[in-house]
Amino acid sequence: MAASRRIAWAPAAKQDLRKLWRYYSNVASPEIADKLAGEIEVASNRLRSQPLLGRARDEVAPGLRSLLVHPYAVFYRTNDDVVEIVRVLHEHRDFAAVFSAKES
Repeated sequence: MAASRRIAWAPAAKQDLRKLWRYYSNVASPEIADKLAGEIEVASNRLRSQPLLGRARDEVAPGLRSLLVHPYAVFYRTNDDVVEIVRVLHEHRDFAAVFSAKES
């Protein structure tokens, strides 16, 4: 069995999660927002033991992977000890543009 990795949330990913919670809390309900945020957290925690669970996204940025939690994509990078959640973006966003803007 593979060793369990630590999950680290980048500041941008934490901000993404706060924004999506506020959005769904306003347009739906706090309960819906809690449910979606909880699903994202559960999926992210599965990466501790299954870091290759998500899809490779080298076309977006080298070494990047994503895991779909409809309607969001959880973007992350992994190494031997840590899975870093770097962004949580709506599936209709232009991922390449978001990540290229970060690099400039």
